[in-house]
Amino acid sequence: EQLAEEAGHTDELAVRRQLFGWRELVSTAIPLALIAFFARNVDWSLAFVTLRNSDPLYVIAALGVYYLSFPIRAIRWARLLREGGVDIRGRDLLRILMLGWFVNCLVPAKLGDLYRSYLVKRRFGISLSRTVGVVVAERLLDLFVVFGLLVVGGYVAFGRTVLPDLNVVYVTGAALGVLIVLGLVGIYALAPRLARFFPAEFRRIGRLFREGVLHSFRALPVAGPLTLLVWFFEAGRLLFVLGALGLYLPPSQIVFVAVASSLLTTVPLTPAGFGFVEIAMVYVLTAGFGLAQNEAVAVAVLDRAVSVFSVIVVGGVVYLRTQRSERIGAGP
Repeated sequence: EQLAEEAGHTDELAVRRQLFGWRELVSTAIPLALIAFFARNVDWSLAFVTLRNSDPLYVIAALGVYYLSFPIRAIRWARLLREGGVDIRGRDLLRILMLGWFVNCLVPAKLGDLYRSYLVKRRFGISLSRTVGVVVAERLLDLFVVFGLLVVGGYVAFGRTVLPDLNVVYVTGAALGVLIVLGLVGIYALAPRLARFFPAEFRRIGRLFREGVLHSFRALPVAGPLTLLVWFFEAGRLLFVLGALGLYLPPSQIVFVAVASSLLTTVPLTPAGFGFVEIAMVYVLTAGFGLAQNEAVAVAVLDRAVSVFSVIVVGGVVYLRTQRSERIGAGP
């Protein structure tokens, strides 16, 4: 029991160290510098005119469709956790999921995923290592679907002619795919053989993480369709954002922009890919799909307001209503 308490305290300290530090200062400076550099030639007056003329009903619809994805994500997460023998439901995880998204919008490197794993461990007594493994499996499912939609959507949207500057998106996706495959091979085949060279506690942590990742894929027949549904809602959000601004793109182009933007949120340098996503979205919409610069900037600003700023507001309210013992930096 004493060892369990010490392990829990260690987990808590590790989470706090990850969520606070010099990274947060850097992650704030980088996107501001990027946006300032690339925004020099933007006619902001035209962009703001476009934003002022947006249809509020479509904006509300974009918010509604986006937030419908959260219960689906919670149901999928619960399904993956149940593969480890835990009796847990999506409704039990919805608030925790929102808190994780809230932190992801404020700090880099998807550290909100670590925070929500910690909350599950604290609330339901599941090992942090196993829970992190399940979250990794969840993210792998997202990346597989995103890359598949990126390839299909890009082929339909561009045919065989792809803008040279968009190659970085495909290269990023392909590199992530290779790393995922190598990582899974390492977890499945190499980790058990290497574990014997490490102390018992390290072997225990590694075993729980490995089980969390690999056992989750047993739920693929359910988790796979749920993942597709999540990305249907993500594309739907962008569809309504475009509608709010009186713009139209074919479905294949909407899917491409939505998943390419999401792929860039994996850049660990900034919260939610801030800076990278907006610049890439404006470039794709203008150079790739022929929107005027002010229209593309308005789309990027409104879409990120829905998908990031609203999460900070809603997640902040949820966070303030959270028990003090579960807040970041609270005492043990």
